[in-house]
Amino acid sequence: MSSSGDGTPPNRRIGEIAAMVSAITAVIGLLLAVFGVPFVGGSSAHRTIAGGAETTPASSTSAPAETHTPGSPAATIEPSTAPSASSQPSVSSKPSPSAVPKGWHRVSEADLTVAFALPDGWIQRMKNDIQSNWKSPDDAHDMSVKRDTSYGSTALEASAGQLAWYRDTGKSSMADLEVVTHPTQQNGQSALWLEIDYHWVRQREPRKRVELFVAGQAGHVYQLLFDTAASSEKLARQRQMFATARAHLLIDWSAPS
Repeated sequence: MSSSGDGTPPNRRIGEIAAMVSAITAVIGLLLAVFGVPFVGGSSAHRTIAGGAETTPASSTSAPAETHTPGSPAATIEPSTAPSASSQPSVSSKPSPSAVPKGWHRVSEADLTVAFALPDGWIQRMKNDIQSNWKSPDDAHDMSVKRDTSYGSTALEASAGQLAWYRDTGKSSMADLEVVTHPTQQNGQSALWLEIDYHWVRQREPRKRVELFVAGQAGHVYQLLFDTAASSEKLARQRQMFATARAHLLIDWSAPS
């Protein structure tokens, strides 16, 4: 029998190779049994190549996705992460009026689809199809609620149009306007709150007007304003009244039947 160059008989060499192949096959089988499907492109099952994160359905952004195998029980969501339907606000429901502070009362203007709060004793000076104007008993403060479509259907458009009218002194009798605009939220909508410093034509006494613009339904924009002489005492009172009135303003409002 011939031998290989290193003196090993051919049959023995073939046996060693076969044993080596058998060992390698066993190792591969063991790896497959442990890990299942091998990695592809750096991504295992249920993981993306790019982010390496488990793919989460768009409707479940608050918790990791659960893999549900057919025939097994579905995952149970804890009450703390999934409030019951009864605790969710209804899209079609209207907010209920909250209790107004002592010394205030609620006013509903059905034709303007608005409800608001006023200090007791205020007197309505004017009412038409777009606004309702009121004055304090001492004539120191004015208040107005308005619903209009004249200047556009957004708070930004309406405030720009209203300011243009104010700056037309021949129409508004307002002079030397200085305006600061604050983006804010009102009734769940983006809104604008304006501080307007000015004086009446032929009068030098400085005045302050604070005015809120918030869009409602059907292209209407609601405006809530308070106006007074700019003394420290009156301005402090104005700030308090404006904050309280905003807290109790209901737009697109209709009284329960």
